[in-house]
Amino acid sequence: MIRVAMVEDDADLLDEVSFNLRRQDFEVAACADGKALDRLLASASIDVAVLDIGLPGESGLSIARRLRRDQPLCGIVMLTARVEVADRIHGMEEGADAYLAKPVDYRELALVIRAVARRVAPVATDGRGGLVLVEQAQVLVLADGRRLDLTRSETLLLSRLARAPGQQATREQLVEALGERYLDYDPRRLEATLSRLRKKLAQAGFDADVLRAVRHSGYLFALPLSERDSQD
Repeated sequence: MIRVAMVEDDADLLDEVSFNLRRQDFEVAACADGKALDRLLASASIDVAVLDIGLPGESGLSIARRLRRDQPLCGIVMLTARVEVADRIHGMEEGADAYLAKPVDYRELALVIRAVARRVAPVATDGRGGLVLVEQAQVLVLADGRRLDLTRSETLLLSRLARAPGQQATREQLVEALGERYLDYDPRRLEATLSRLRKKLAQAGFDADVLRAVRHSGYLFALPLSERDSQD
């Protein structure tokens, strides 16, 4: 059963949405604000958080930013009356996986929650304790079945490392994997992408040097890493 935290300060709407989601076989915890959500997360895990933006105290955008930082494998759905394009963009930039406008059809909300939950759900690993890169889905599957969503650039870099002897590739090889010309490419862009990837790995519990620079050579991925075509 998918575990959902519904964060909404309008008590009537919170009860109504929670009731309708439970009717559709979700396990729902109703939270009136960010503090209530934090109390919930201190003792339980969730698959998806559904957040209003205009909450008392801490806004839903701030909560989304914290969740994305502290629990990168939790899905986030914004459900709000703020429907301007700029609001939607801001919500997605803060970490939301989906952005819905109030009032919402509960069938649509249920479908979106299930879709987001599928993206963060554990999937099968390679059975050897290593990490699996699913390039088509842009996902790194950890040994315990958790998943890290990757950008296209992060996926291409990991794919090149996975195929390199000893999982060590030169800077030139990595730049070319991104579809760029090495002599025309700003090396700071490569390091910025690798830095973001290291941060994601650190949030998942890995040491900072799992992806490290090798002096006068390039970069090395220090954990077993294999590739798979799909998540099936």
